Amino acid sequence: MAEPFRWRNCYADILSSRYGQVAQSFLSDVVEPALAALDAKIRGLKESDDDFAPFIESHVQDILRASTMAFCLSIQSMWEQQIRAYLKGCARELTADPAQASRVLTARWEDLDGIFKAFRGIALKDFLEYADLDLLHLVGNVCRHGDGTSLQKLAKSHPELWPPPISPPVIIDDFPIPPAPPTIDNFSIPRALLSRFVSAIASFWDETEYIYNESIECKHPNLEKKLVQQRRERAARRRHLPAASTDSRGGGHQNT
Repeated sequence: MAEPFRWRNCYADILSSRYGQVAQSFLSDVVEPALAALDAKIRGLKESDDDFAPFIESHVQDILRASTMAFCLSIQSMWEQQIRAYLKGCARELTADPAQASRVLTARWEDLDGIFKAFRGIALKDFLEYADLDLLHLVGNVCRHGDGTSLQKLAKSHPELWPPPISPPVIIDDFPIPPAPPTIDNFSIPRALLSRFVSAIASFWDETEYIYNESIECKHPNLEKKLVQQRRERAARRRHLPAASTDSRGGGHQNT
């Protein structure tokens, strides 16, 4: 078995220990109850005999869609605040240059990978969760900006987020009219995708905690016993990953 990956532990690792729980609590205590309440309201309107119910239902459907996008953007913002706060703390502890901490706060998402590797010796792309976190960034940009470059990129890589219309295609003179191109107006975020994003955030911080524990020089026997089990779990996880996934994610923590 390869030697576990280790880094120089920082106080920032301790401060980040609850980041995953915060994200999960936001999902379970805020997002899910709010969306469930809107779901219930829509069901009630569907069953209503009120003549105005269909019009109200359409309005609530719009609110549900807007709320889902707002919550997705909130999750993305929470994640970026967490990772930037973590890297800012690492920069302050590991370098004597105050400009490094400022650089973390102004860097683009694409640049954080190299910054993370410079401070921690491992790239963000080396984490199994990176693909979902990268998707979260892209979806968050679409929720924030609407139509634009990010939307076109997302539509190309994840066309399933633009489900086909339920109604049959319009046909004029025997020629079907093509469906509307992907726009923010026909963009749809599945509820499961929000859970997937939060799971990726929580799993990422679990991984950093695992590396932190591996990096402790004098380990308590109970911690060493826990790490032995975690090493087995991670090895099993890597074995069950598709080859394309491990190739695109730097081998999926091959050193841990």
